[in-house]
Amino acid sequence: MATKKTISLVLAGMLLGTNLLVAQVNSTTTTANSVSPVGNAGIQSGRNSNVPAGLQGVEVGGDDIVIPNAPMITPSSIIEISAVGMGVAPESTLSPAQALALAKRAAIVDAYRQIGEKMYGIRVNAQDTVRDMVLKNSTVKTKVMAVIRNAEIIETIYKDGLCQVNMELKLDGKRWYRILTGENF
Repeated sequence: MATKKTISLVLAGMLLGTNLLVAQVNSTTTTANSVSPVGNAGIQSGRNSNVPAGLQGVEVGGDDIVIPNAPMITPSSIIEISAVGMGVAPESTLSPAQALALAKRAAIVDAYRQIGEKMYGIRVNAQDTVRDMVLKNSTVKTKVMAVIRNAEIIETIYKDGLCQVNMELKLDGKRWYRILTGENF
C-alpha cells in the first residue's frame, strides 16, 4: 500500500485584513483535500464545482501552490502601516555628529524596508548545499522593491550608539486597492 505524501501549507497575508488560509494538498494528485479559515477570515465559495470553495484562482503546478493574497479593503478605509527602524553608529567616524547622522540614516532606510515588506511582500531566495548528508552551505537572500511616499517619522531615539526611528504611513484604501488589483470600486 503506497503512502501519500501531503504538503501542509499556511499562507498569511502581509497587509491588514487579508485572508489567512490553511490548505492541505495531496502532492500526488495536486487537488486540495481541505481548506479552512483561520481566525475571522472569511472564504467565498467558488463558482467552479471542480475546485473547492475558497480555492478559486489557486494555481497548482508541481510542488508550487499559489493562493492569491486578496486584501479585504473597503473604499472608505485608511490603512496605517508602522515600522521601527534600527541603525547602529559606526565606530570609525570623524565625529559623534557624523556617527549620529549615519545611524539615523540607517534606521530610516530600515524602517522604509519594513514598510515596503508590509506593502508589497518580500521575495526570498534560499539555497542549501548538502554533501554526505551534512549541510555544507546555506544562503538566504531577500529582496524588496517598493515605492513609498509620504511616510512620516513619528519619533527618533538615539541612545548608546543605537538610533531607533518610528515611522508611519497612511494609505487610502480605495487607491491602494486599485494599485494592487488594477480594478476600480
